[in-house]
Amino acid sequence: MDAKRIIMLLTFIVISANMFSQVSGSFKLNQFNEQGLKDGLWIEKSNVAICEIYYDNGVESGVFKQFSTDGRLQIFGEYKDGQRSGTWYFFENDGSLVMVFKDFDKNTFSVTREYDGVKYTPDYKCYFISYHHNGKKESEGILLWPEGDYPESDGSVEYGEWKYYDETGKLTKTVVFK
Repeated sequence: MDAKRIIMLLTFIVISANMFSQVSGSFKLNQFNEQGLKDGLWIEKSNVAICEIYYDNGVESGVFKQFSTDGRLQIFGEYKDGQRSGTWYFFENDGSLVMVFKDFDKNTFSVTREYDGVKYTPDYKCYFISYHHNGKKESEGILLWPEGDYPESDGSVEYGEWKYYDETGKLTKTVVFK
């Protein structure tokens, strides 16, 4: 599926979800359950973003959306039992797709840190795809990262075969990370 179709699909999902949430006047946001844990849909605002996230007994579980303070979709994904799952989409301010993370799983691959030569096994892995502004692939490969981090953070490392493309979509190089 190309980037424009993904953006159209996500826009439809966001509009549908917003329409549905406005239908029920008895629907309540930011609720705690009997144990004092977040439950249901929460909308959390900061100076830089507005996040919509579902909780089940205090654990992230369900669709996650992050918007800029002026309402532009920045991130769309899903949590399952407090962990990212499915496919996560990251967008630029103009709506273009920047990167995708998918196939989240526990990691078993070991890597060697460059700065001290110590071998270790990061906790998680996923498949990563970045895009040029024109919607063509820029790079793709497996990312590994430790517990408490996210794949888009500085703590993630490339693993295995990575492919890099020019702005026309032509493969320019392949690098194998170990």
